[in-house]
This record gives sequence, structure tokens and C-alpha cells, in this order.
Amino acid sequence: MSLVSAWSIVLALDPDPVQARAEVYRDHRLVEVWAPDGDALARLLALQVDPWQDTPRPGWVPLRVSPQVWPSLLAGAWSLRVLDDDLAESVAQEGARLALRTPGQAGGDFFTDFHTLDEIDAWLDAYVAGNPELASITEVGSSIEGRTIRALRIAAAGDDPRPGVIVTAGQHAREWVSVSSALYVADQLATRAAEPEIAAMLAAVTITIVPVVNPDGYVYTWTDERLWRKNRRDGIGVDTNRNWGVGWGGEGASLDPAAENYAGSAAFSEPETEALREWIEADDALVAHVDVHSFGELVLYPWGHLYEVTDDDATLSATATDIADAMSAFGEDYTPLQGVNLYPAAGNAIDWTYGAAELFAYTMELRPNFNAPEAEQGFVIAPEQIVAVGDEVFAGLWVVLQSAATPSEAGDTSTGGVGSSTGDGASSGDVAASSTGAADSSGGTGGSGGEGTSTGTTAALDDGSTTSGAAADADTGGCSCDQRGTARPWAALWLLLALRRRRVTRGAR
Repeated sequence: MSLVSAWSIVLALDPDPVQARAEVYRDHRLVEVWAPDGDALARLLALQVDPWQDTPRPGWVPLRVSPQVWPSLLAGAWSLRVLDDDLAESVAQEGARLALRTPGQAGGDFFTDFHTLDEIDAWLDAYVAGNPELASITEVGSSIEGRTIRALRIAAAGDDPRPGVIVTAGQHAREWVSVSSALYVADQLATRAAEPEIAAMLAAVTITIVPVVNPDGYVYTWTDERLWRKNRRDGIGVDTNRNWGVGWGGEGASLDPAAENYAGSAAFSEPETEALREWIEADDALVAHVDVHSFGELVLYPWGHLYEVTDDDATLSATATDIADAMSAFGEDYTPLQGVNLYPAAGNAIDWTYGAAELFAYTMELRPNFNAPEAEQGFVIAPEQIVAVGDEVFAGLWVVLQSAATPSEAGDTSTGGVGSSTGDGASSGDVAASSTGAADSSGGTGGSGGEGTSTGTTAALDDGSTTSGAAADADTGGCSCDQRGTARPWAALWLLLALRRRRVTRGAR
């Protein structure tokens, strides 16, 4: 049966769930508009278009344009190209497929398609029930509409103190692949827990995953507007990734409630961000944060709101480079970049977790990239990509976990890695090979195949002294893009820096 025929049957049985979600986007276009510099980009965004990047940057900017805004865009004589002249069709086709699926509840079947919030909650409950020695659920807080924000804590049994890494996803409701990827990471940690490298990591680090930070918005994308971004404040919404306290209300955020990047009435005005702030501040063991978004194939690090490097720029940029290399081992090309070098994004999550909570913090922007074929652009991503993207996220997160674990607990992090669960195990330097196939042989930590060479440059400590670390590219605001492919055996230093940042700052409070 063709997808068109399936859609016709679904509409005949119950037209509202599929047709209503699609009709919202009738005659909405997905376009790319050329904005050569920051001033042009600011003028473009002022037209109330919907940028399909969390942090738009000069160049070809992907945008959703409503029929009401379309005349204004044409009147501005912008150079543009149309990728999709009616988004209603792609939304309807996805809806038809989802209406006919059989939701999976466990194992690999769960990752054959996307899932509703109720299905995700059921999967989380089953996960904990099936792995009681490894996992537990914590309620972080509640959303505006009263839904629970849940966190999955994963660690091997033991009372010894260990550093923690938090992964958040689903801040932007329409970014379904960020949610599926966070869940996939959890699945891999459990199904591969007996592998020596993963067992050692689970004994060394606590991983906490918040798969749906914005549950109200996520539900709304399933019931009403598939491409909804914000939470559901007053039916207008607040962009939770502009509602955090560091840099709130600055460049790259809007104080117009109609804007897609509306920052809210004040920093932490939203219960979702307020709950996460309090929860993170209460956990002294946390040393790192990874916030998962789509799309663009980028690894970003602070600052996202200031045109200056951080005190920890050498460490942040080098780790971001290693993350990007690990994620790129599967065939895509992830790029590390200081966030502000895309476009300012004031009030974003990782600026707060770095600047206020003293964590090392990174944003993963997942597939697709901005050069993907037209049919693969955007947030409506094929379910066949769920596992592939999940493998990339797991590989990138493994770099952070290695950095958070001390070498004595998790092995030599300059060369150790995770092998394929279907193969013979990875050789020295391989990073988090897929559960469905081994990573490319060039995909080691830092992409160097485990050579273990150090860049030999220095990273500044809190007291002004320096120690050997990885080089930052001062000419590009710490991007360090020219350092890709070099392994860095300095995880213990990374951990000490992280713990010191928290203790020094908190002791002064």
C-alpha cells in the first residue's frame, strides 16, 4: 500500500489527528534565504520568520515562512531558494505513517519510529523495571500544564562518590530526534552494560538523562502543530532555550511573545527551566552537561551570548572537537564551534550550566546538515535515521563520559573506547562503535586512531597558573577546528578542573 493510500484510509477513519496537524502548515514554505552578515540576518529574523536553526548564522538560512509573511519576504528582494513549497504535505505524510504504526515498548523495536509522551513514559518505566540495579527515575518538576519532567539516572550500584553528567533533550518540542537520541543512549548503556568498557564507565560516572524537558510542547506537536517549538505558556509559548539566567534577554533572544525565540517575562519565568535550575544546583556531583538539539550537525560550547572566550576555552574547544570527531566517524561531518560564532543566543541552557552551575557544557545539533538533500531538510526526519543519529550521539557523549571519569576508574581515556556489541570490540582509540556495526577505523577519540599525541599547549587554571592541555584557535574564538584528529590524554585534568570550578564558586556563596 502506498503512503498516499494509507493517508486516505486514515483520513476516512478519523480525519482530525492527521489532517488538522497538516492544515496548520498549508502554503507554509521551507526556504533558504541568503543573509551575508549579522546585520542582514537581524533584518531577516525581524520579519517573524521561523528560523530552522536554534542559533541562526549568516549565510544560507533555512526558514519556515507563513503565507502571511511571504509577501514581506519577497518585497525585501532577498536572494532565496524554495526547498518545500507546502509543508503541509510532509507533515501529513509523517502523520499518516505514525497513525498506522505499532508502537514498540522495548529493545530495538522501540527505535523503529518516534513515540508519544505516554509511550516514552511507559518505556522509561519498563527500562527501570528491567534494570533495577542500574536505573532509577527522578521527578525533576512539573510543566505549565502539570506534566511531570522525568529524569533517568543510570549508574552501577555502589555508594562511592562519582562525578555526574547530565543530558537534556526536547527543549524544543519539534526536535523529535533529540528525544529519541537521548532514549537511545539510555538503551545502549543498559543493553551493553556487560561490556567491560561500559561496565567500567557505569561504575565511574553517573549519567542522568532528561529526555523531554518540554513535555507540554512535545505533546502539542503530536496533537496540534507538528512544528511547534516553544512551551505552552498562555498558548503563545516561551522558548525555554532563551529563558536561562546567564545573558537572559540579550542578543539572539526576543522579548516579543510572538517570536519563536521569545525569552519569557524574566529569566527562569518558566516552570520547566526553574525546575531544572534547582535540580542541577542541588547536585554537587555534576561536572558536565550535554544539551541535545536538531539540526545542523554542530557541537557548540560557551559562550553563546558573548563575543569572548571563556576561562576554560582550551578545554571546552578541545573536548568539543573530540566530540565532533567521534560523531563524524559514522559518515556525517559534525563541526565544533563556539556558540556565539554562529549567532548570539542569549539565555541558552549551556551558557547557564557553564557560567552559573560551573559545569563543562556542550550543545549537540544533530542531523540533518544544511547541505542535505531537500527531502531530508528540517525536523520531519525519516524514522530510518533514528538509530544512526542515536549512534552518533552515543559516540559523542562517550567522549564527555571519558573526560568525566578518572583514568584509574574507567581506563586510559586517551586510548580506551567502546567496541561494537556485534563485533569483536574496538581497537585502541575507537569511540562508541554502533550497536549495529563498527565505527570507521578513523573514528577514534579525536579521530586519530588512538595515537595519543598531545597538542602541548596550555590551559588556564582558576588561579592563573597553566597546565598542559589542548590548543584553542585564538583567531576563531576558540573553535580549534584545525586541531581535529588529535587525541588528548587529559581526562583527569578535565575532571579536577570541573570539580574545582564548582567547589571554589559554591564555597564563596
